[in-house]
Amino acid sequence: MSDVLCELHDGIARLTLNRPTARNSLTPGVTREIAEHLERLSGDRDVRVVILTGAGKGFCSGADLRGDGVVPGEVGDYGELIRTSYHRLLLATWTCEKPVIARINGPAVGFGFDLTLACDIRLAVRDAKLGQVFLDRGLVPDGGSSFTLPRLVGPTRAYELMLTARVFLAEEAADWGLLTRVAVDLAELDALTDALARTLAAGPPIAQRLAKRNFRQARSLEEALALERDAQSVCLKSADFMEGIAAFFGKRQPNFRGE
Repeated sequence: MSDVLCELHDGIARLTLNRPTARNSLTPGVTREIAEHLERLSGDRDVRVVILTGAGKGFCSGADLRGDGVVPGEVGDYGELIRTSYHRLLLATWTCEKPVIARINGPAVGFGFDLTLACDIRLAVRDAKLGQVFLDRGLVPDGGSSFTLPRLVGPTRAYELMLTARVFLAEEAADWGLLTRVAVDLAELDALTDALARTLAAGPPIAQRLAKRNFRQARSLEEALALERDAQSVCLKSADFMEGIAAFFGKRQPNFRGE
């Protein structure tokens, strides 16, 4: 059985980290495999949305320190290793042209937590444990959360979570605006995830891609306006725009084709 499962149904791609006996921890090989899937799915016209999750009772426990070739005191060029594996995965998630939903079905800590931050939407079961645990290992966060976490919760709380390495529950994270929704159990989590995925899969792919790009790239109001102007020029020329207008006046649901 593969360490990463990829399924596609009705425009919804589901990527499952399939190492439940290792708490879905990551090795360089596994991160590259997920990244390859994301890079391929990003350009696949048959894919409308991606769900990223873990098998069993957890999302991802972070890096597998027993399996990624890191020996304390004997580390070689770890910078190159992390760039070509873990960072490749983060960038593939962040830049994927399709909406990416993190289905957090259990613990997401360390790099696993950082991976959820690179997703567009985060849904979690209520008792899921989350946290930046790097400093408890004598390490710094290296999954992009120096950028993503303050963007989501503000610098004050981000500093506290980073420096204390505190683990917290999903309900607390939701109060901070870190999660989109919290489910009472896995059955409700599946229902929420499936419903949202279907909604996104029915949306206009061109507009979704450009809206995500604008959100990711804008660093000032002026830059946001420029990005939005260019994106809207593309959308106004699309068949999806014409379909959206026709559906509005026809009082029906639009059938967007990404054209």
